[in-house]
Amino acid sequence: MSRAAGWLLLVVALVLSRPAEAAQAQKVRVAVVRPEGRQGEALRKVLVQELGKKGRGREVLPARTVDAQVRRIRGGPKTDDQRQALAGKLGADTLVTASVKGTKRWDVEIRVYSGKDGSLLTEERWSVRPNRAFPEVRRELENRLGTALRAPRERSTPTPPAAVTPPAPAPEPEATPPTPIAEAPRPAVVKPPAPTPKKEPARVEPEPEPEAKVAGARSMDAPILKVLLSGQGLFRRFNFSDVRSGPRPDYSLDHAAAASLAVDYFPLAHFTDGMARNLGLAVRGSRALGLSTQTPDGEEYGTTAQLLEGGLRFRLPLQWLEVSVGALYGTHTFAVELPADSDLALPDVDYRFAHVELGLYKALTERWAIAARVGYQHVLSSGELSSDTYFPELSGSALDGELAVEFALTRMLGLRLGGDLRRYSLTTNADEASPSFVGGAQDTYFSGQLGVFLRL
Repeated sequence: MSRAAGWLLLVVALVLSRPAEAAQAQKVRVAVVRPEGRQGEALRKVLVQELGKKGRGREVLPARTVDAQVRRIRGGPKTDDQRQALAGKLGADTLVTASVKGTKRWDVEIRVYSGKDGSLLTEERWSVRPNRAFPEVRRELENRLGTALRAPRERSTPTPPAAVTPPAPAPEPEATPPTPIAEAPRPAVVKPPAPTPKKEPARVEPEPEPEAKVAGARSMDAPILKVLLSGQGLFRRFNFSDVRSGPRPDYSLDHAAAASLAVDYFPLAHFTDGMARNLGLAVRGSRALGLSTQTPDGEEYGTTAQLLEGGLRFRLPLQWLEVSVGALYGTHTFAVELPADSDLALPDVDYRFAHVELGLYKALTERWAIAARVGYQHVLSSGELSSDTYFPELSGSALDGELAVEFALTRMLGLRLGGDLRRYSLTTNADEASPSFVGGAQDTYFSGQLGVFLRL
């Protein structure tokens, strides 16, 4: 008895498994190609999660499998033949492509292509607020694309309706015979699954011109590399303070020409779309050109004025502006090549400092933008000024700020006009009982700049 019951259970299990296998065989195989744009990978995750939900009759192919086949197609699947070939290699019924671009709002475009012939089934667009979870797209995706994604399944099983539909038109002209009641159930059974109303969006194939625009678009938001080359007008004022005995020479530079170069590079953006992509390197420097110093006796001596600093910068793109913080180390030199026997007690400075700064960047329009920066510097040493000859216990700090306006000539090139101010406050920490006591000094630099920037 138990043996017969076992055979009975086995037969029941086999019978019940057949519908599941049939349902699995009828699943639409969907391949999601990596979307274009900086946030492409985040959008792809949303598409894979939504399209592959249980109960929707779809099987989403693994991203690695899709990417491996896409890399074998030169220029990507941009034509019907390329998409048809890609779908054939993947065994996919449907291909989904997308793009995301924009700053204040993200423009999302999603297209569904037939795997049978590579033709466009449908396309949808969203204008959403920046959010890597894409809540609007997630909420509306099934309602907008569900019909197109079901079309391949209906096309793959057209034979049952075709076998039933031929007798359907026959009774219509024979409406007069007394047997229409027997024929009425047939059209009722045939009409609900008939794909005619659902085939309309599949047959309406838009012209291929918009596709070329999407493929050619490239988002320039949050550039990986930014280079600024500019010319500067340089000014300097150096003054001792609280001098108790004897004059101390001050220094005044009314004008000088300088060249500067600033580079921001975010190498991790090549490998990830996550937060780590916003951590980068910052380097900037400037040097005076043809600068000389004239002493009270009329002699002129060559003078060196240069600034060099570099370190790390982290940017945080927000909805309305970009905020950045930086930690840098730098040197700032101002030296006059006086002869060894000179009586002019004018010390050179060679500041070594640790620098932290906060930056803001705001796009006003598509072409105009404004940038601002403030920073604090802790002076570690001051060169000759902090030597035993002058003030060995010298300490100091500095504040700096910059304000600039940018105008974009193209998507990559533009002009930048601005100015920056840097002021060192120094304390000698000398013995107040000394007859040659000096309390401190102030060293102020100002420069105006006009330059060209490149963004990639």
